[in-house]
Amino acid sequence: MELMGGVQSRFKQIVVPLLILFLSGCAGLEPAQPPDTNIPATHLFGVTRLAFNPSGHLIASGGYKGDVAIWNVPKGELIDRFQWHQDSVRGLVWIDGRYLASAGEEGRVVITNLTAGTAQRKIETLPGLTALAFLPATKLLVTGYADGAIRVFSYPSLQPVKQLKLDAEVVALAVDHAGRQLAVSTEDEHVLMLDQDLEQSIELQQPSRTALELRFSPDDRTLVAGAWYELFYWDLSSGRIRAQETEHWGAITSLDYRPQGDQLITLGRHTDANLRLIDSASGSVKRRLQGHRLCGAAVRFSPDGRYVASGSDDESIRFYDLNKPYVPQRVGDSW
Repeated sequence: MELMGGVQSRFKQIVVPLLILFLSGCAGLEPAQPPDTNIPATHLFGVTRLAFNPSGHLIASGGYKGDVAIWNVPKGELIDRFQWHQDSVRGLVWIDGRYLASAGEEGRVVITNLTAGTAQRKIETLPGLTALAFLPATKLLVTGYADGAIRVFSYPSLQPVKQLKLDAEVVALAVDHAGRQLAVSTEDEHVLMLDQDLEQSIELQQPSRTALELRFSPDDRTLVAGAWYELFYWDLSSGRIRAQETEHWGAITSLDYRPQGDQLITLGRHTDANLRLIDSASGSVKRRLQGHRLCGAAVRFSPDGRYVASGSDDESIRFYDLNKPYVPQRVGDSW
């Protein structure tokens, strides 16, 4: 009997996780809106970051091998490509329509002059860079690191200004639309709100899982995070949190608010690479967008809210036009 019990226990340990993975793979088979533009082979081994320029006519992408590319929207034609970094691109921020800041895992931060096609400035920080943010109100660039460090540099000189050390790896950074507050998530399941002096400004209730990406609502009243299976919302007037279940079967690696504030786009990773357009208040699904073939990496709304852009480990970047009628199709019917 003891032997039989051991076999049953071993069966559960092996078969149940495999069954979950099988079923989660099926989640991507639901009818969904196909992409209007599919750009294959954008970055070797996959896309890591995406960022629309302020006008929405261009999008920047970063890859696992350290290259940064610029594409027009919505055709997806390549405008330029730069090999500024040695390791994966972990941050992309448009300073304005002319200058783009990028950061690589090796620790290099580069300001690209898109008009001239040159590196306007660059600095070497430390390896293990994980995130990049820009505070336009104070003209500060902020970088986060795997050792828990946060470093601040003045723009455009890139001179060091300040440093802060947290207890765990910095996972994500986000800046509010006023450009004065910085949200930080760490690997030990904490989310902090810091002011422009890197002092804690609001005490946020701790989430039950690590926040993988952070975004402020357009009115800056709410902070949202993607995590495994769930979304977390913080009311920034009280610091209180609420959790919202999703259709994702794994980690929600990236998300973004529609500029109108009424909807969110979420992108899965690991066991699914699906995209879901949801109501930001209720969490109800408004559209299912056809997922990538491999792990999702980054998703962004265009500044006018018309397009969703997503990138993945399958090396593709896709554009979805939300102005078109929602006509979901089964996988294999297109693309």
